[in-house]
Amino acid sequence: MRLFLVKDGQREVWVAALANEHMYSYVDNTGFFHDNNALRNDYYMDFDYEYEEIDIARAKELIAAGIGRLDETTRADALTKWRNDPRPLPVRDVFAAVAGLTP
Repeated sequence: MRLFLVKDGQREVWVAALANEHMYSYVDNTGFFHDNNALRNDYYMDFDYEYEEIDIARAKELIAAGIGRLDETTRADALTKWRNDPRPLPVRDVFAAVAGLTP
């Protein structure tokens, strides 16, 4: 598993984790990483965002700063979907996988 800072120009948008061709984004509103197929498609095909590989320490800093916080009104549908996600990835499990440990 690899970690990325996803940017839209100068704006830092997500901390993302890539595993087995699945892209997960950290959603601050839920406190978990969630499968994000749109981000996966961008990474492999669309190239609208920039992806900077980061380490666990940088990911922790970004998460603590509130990256991935979505507006509850304008992104209500996406947040409902992610809040009902049956398999969100806990941050500790993502970091364990990046470090090569079994979560």
